[in-house]
Amino acid sequence: MSSPTSSGAPPLRDAVTVILLREAVSHGLEVLLLERHGGSPFAPGALVFPGGKVDPEDGRLDPARWRCTDLGVWAERLGARDEQAAVAMLVAAVRETFEEAGILLAVREDGRSLVEAPLPPHRTAQVRSAMAARDRAHDWRPWLAEESLVLDLDALAMWSWWVTPEGLPRRYDTRFLVAAMPDGQDARHDGVELTAMRWVRPQDALAYTDDEARVMFPTRRTLEQFSVHPDPGSALAAAARGDVDLRRIQPRLRTVDGKPMIEHPDGGDAVPG
Repeated sequence: MSSPTSSGAPPLRDAVTVILLREAVSHGLEVLLLERHGGSPFAPGALVFPGGKVDPEDGRLDPARWRCTDLGVWAERLGARDEQAAVAMLVAAVRETFEEAGILLAVREDGRSLVEAPLPPHRTAQVRSAMAARDRAHDWRPWLAEESLVLDLDALAMWSWWVTPEGLPRRYDTRFLVAAMPDGQDARHDGVELTAMRWVRPQDALAYTDDEARVMFPTRRTLEQFSVHPDPGSALAAAARGDVDLRRIQPRLRTVDGKPMIEHPDGGDAVPG
């Protein structure tokens, strides 16, 4: 699903990321941020939302294993070439959130939630560990059938769309999606690609210094957007209405005093990426 590029330029790969929201203990909302491994080829050490590349197999998942109310609307919002491509992006979002954060947006075939019919912990941990392994690919589809699981694509909503600036060695065409943290589940980073995690209020994450954490430009702008919402319900309602900026935004890479900087296409000060 990679986009064609000029000769010698890195391919532009379709990717998805999921912003999980929960009610803050004090007030407001919190988002889940994961810390990427320091040796990662892309964004080492950065705080990110769960997510990753779309796999062609995501679009071939048996329709019995997912539910979605209106694929036509999703295809339009995602900028997908067709409904199968939209399914691939949404399935990838659920898959990556499970692999990286241990959160599964799904129900049982009979409609029961994972609170009513919990997953077996040991087997589930095995599957997740196999998915996170870097030395081989793991097909999770047999496990979904084994556990009679149906991915709840309706649990997701579109939030924004960011494209990696030209000039970088790895480039992604990334749809940012949002979902409420499901009841009865606990987030746990995979311990492979992600080395730590934290639930944090957006305004607190925005106050991090460069010494405390690396927050990439699209992540920072997303945190700014969530910081104005009083609670998860407000943000989720805005996304459901489409009352968010769904433009395909590609920042520009600039060099300022010998340092690489990122500039929003709408203008404003260039900042470290």
